[in-house]
Amino acid sequence: MSLNFKSSNTVLGISLSITEVICTITIASLVKLISPNLSVFMILFFRYLFCVPLLLITGFSQRKKDTFVIVSKSGLAIRTITGLGSFGCLFAALQFIDLSLMTTLFQTMPIFITLLAPFLIKEVVGWFRRIIALIGFLGVLIILDPFSENWFHYGVVLGVLSPIFGALMTLSVRKLSQTDHPTTTALWYNIFGALVFLIICILNKVQWPQYNEIFIILLVIGFISSFQQICLAYSLKLAQASMLAPLRYISVPIGILSGVYFFNEQLSSTFFIGTSIIIISSLIIIKRESMIKEKT
Repeated sequence: MSLNFKSSNTVLGISLSITEVICTITIASLVKLISPNLSVFMILFFRYLFCVPLLLITGFSQRKKDTFVIVSKSGLAIRTITGLGSFGCLFAALQFIDLSLMTTLFQTMPIFITLLAPFLIKEVVGWFRRIIALIGFLGVLIILDPFSENWFHYGVVLGVLSPIFGALMTLSVRKLSQTDHPTTTALWYNIFGALVFLIICILNKVQWPQYNEIFIILLVIGFISSFQQICLAYSLKLAQASMLAPLRYISVPIGILSGVYFFNEQLSSTFFIGTSIIIISSLIIIKRESMIKEKT
């Protein structure tokens, strides 16, 4: 019975992880859809605002009076700044580059984590993983094709900065998890996110949504973002992280199909070559890290 229970938990965890990936692509697609008609700051405000209620309920159910208690305030500040940077660059990049390209670039996060971990959290990373990370970065260069005309622009810069900030956020979360409860840190992060982008909207006199259709889409983005966080949290609780990590790469074909079908994006052969290198490199890094953890 215990084996069957563990197996059913694993299946449910995998299902939730796949659902989380689909939610991520859905959010990115909706952002790209409305970004020509609405400031990215307003989109980000709604994204963070509608994540707060669910986290607030979860926090009170888990921690009661300690819901807002934080031990490492400096760690929370770093986690918040890097998280806002990652999502801010992601949403902004979708105004300039294809959904398929942004989806692929975002999957370089394990590569940047591998390169940055030894310097930021003193994590031991062997030469094998470092070399694989550099090979993965070569895939990024192939996709961006620096020898082509007009390859360097705001969208590319934002698209690369997003996974870099994402890697920094992941490393800060690893360190922060040693002192603070994840629900509390997530709650504060989303509260600060909503406040920061609300202030930016006010200072820049950003117009509120003028059409009911856009407002409804913003509500949907907020709702899906909340659901995404639930799926992510419970998938990691029910199944091993090493088992779930490779599933994130399902987002690449889904992102490509969404980009081609909904936004008529054109893909080159170099895009597929670079994407393959990034995915293979990242999967090798994840597998290698899993093997090292099993030995220790």
